[in-house]
Amino acid sequence: MSDAGSEDMSAIAAARISKGLHSFSVHIHIANDDDCRVARRAIESALGQSEKPVRIFVTAPRAMIGLPAACDLICILQEPCQSRIAGLELSLAAAEELGIDYVVPLAVGAMLPRHSLAGYAAFNREQRHERLPILFGDQLEDLTHSNAAIGWFKPLWDQRMMLSQDYISSACALPVSPARRFFIKKDVQAPTCIYELILLMSLPPDTGVSVEKVQRITMRTVTGDWCTDGDAESQAVQNAGPENALVSAGPFGTVQLRWPLPQPIPKVSIIVATRDKLELLQTCVEGVLFQTTYPDIELIIADNDSRETATLEYLDEILKDPRVRVVRWPYPFNYSAINNFAAGHASGEYLCLLNNDIEVLEPQWLEEMVREAVQPGVGAVGARLLYPDRTIQHAGVALGIGNAAGHAHRGLQEDEAGYFAQTHIVRGASAVTAACMLVAKRHFDAVGGLDEDALAVAYNDVDLCLKLRMCGLVNIYTPLATLIHHESKSRGLDFAPEHLERYMRELAVFQQRWGAAEVVDPWHHP
Repeated sequence: MSDAGSEDMSAIAAARISKGLHSFSVHIHIANDDDCRVARRAIESALGQSEKPVRIFVTAPRAMIGLPAACDLICILQEPCQSRIAGLELSLAAAEELGIDYVVPLAVGAMLPRHSLAGYAAFNREQRHERLPILFGDQLEDLTHSNAAIGWFKPLWDQRMMLSQDYISSACALPVSPARRFFIKKDVQAPTCIYELILLMSLPPDTGVSVEKVQRITMRTVTGDWCTDGDAESQAVQNAGPENALVSAGPFGTVQLRWPLPQPIPKVSIIVATRDKLELLQTCVEGVLFQTTYPDIELIIADNDSRETATLEYLDEILKDPRVRVVRWPYPFNYSAINNFAAGHASGEYLCLLNNDIEVLEPQWLEEMVREAVQPGVGAVGARLLYPDRTIQHAGVALGIGNAAGHAHRGLQEDEAGYFAQTHIVRGASAVTAACMLVAKRHFDAVGGLDEDALAVAYNDVDLCLKLRMCGLVNIYTPLATLIHHESKSRGLDFAPEHLERYMRELAVFQQRWGAAEVVDPWHHP
């Protein structure tokens, strides 16, 4: 038995003595075209659990053959069910009648690792929730033509991510009574799939149902099981998600949900810090002024002592556009101080920090960022940034990389699935880069802006995001806003000899402040 399994069984034994243990059942639906041998293997994985289920409910649209030998744990529900969700409804009703607390949906082709139910039971015993939560765990996906498997190690509950990707229903345990309510409520359309059911249970604040991550591998699935039909997922979000949102299918079975823009739309102050490098600056500015469709912007160019005649002439020329202002910062380069100074001149409700080496690709990039930034509880919003060769430069910042923080998924092709499509979904992130960051000015001011004293150049954006998190806000990464980033062409790399001493000093500050050398990122498998 694994160490984790031993710990769980010990916790369960103690819970039995104190009568503090919840009961679990399993549901499997066998469709007409399912292989009975595969279904048998799934059922046997439930029978082989170290913590036995109270019942294994089996449903099907027809008479079933080839099941395991008669066993008191197996309950064949005789009413024909044409779909898995209909079978789950029957199983929930049967479980409620028997006083069982949870039903674990088990797909044909999937298997429960030996200690799955023990992991769920031990977790619930330790947490002592007033109301039973939805539980979910990590999963292994078997690789085709191999005995190996790849682990899908999931973040904690992230409501915004769940609206972009069903990362829970394939390895979850549903509390019976709360789930059952959504099939018998007269004023609500019955859910069409488990994903939709979980959304109905977890999204409205008045349901009282929380979602909790169990740090165990609780399911083993077949190759490609996670990458399902995006149309089905988008329909589930359309049915159960927020009203007035635009919902469409995304790549790799993901969902693209766009919140409505508020009316009137908020003004955005776009801050671009620069020093010469006219070619880069011109590409950035013209993308903002002439390729961006967001209607209410001001562009504040924070000039860090440009000297080249062509640059100065260009700055004078663009001042003819009433949307443009130039503020002067004639001091040594300090990214934090320059942006704080410019933010003090901003009149917009939202600040967009934008590097001068950013190139606009899509005209609605700012609308997509504003859609997320105006949502309650949101801190900073970051875009998907690509290198000029169209590989990923930024898709969220993960804590712990390099004993500090770094860009996750760097170097993937823009249309590559990567690690379970993480670059393709809107989701929470510990931090996002200030190369293209949108944040409410009130939030920026409330946390003191960027740290211009201790983090002049490096880690100031991550530090800002972590300060926002400390205030209870969630930072968001959105791939629906995609731009090109000619990274550090205008400034140079931190590891260049002339910058290394300063970088190491700022790294030490960041590590000491946030414990970043040991921290576990909640969005990267805590």
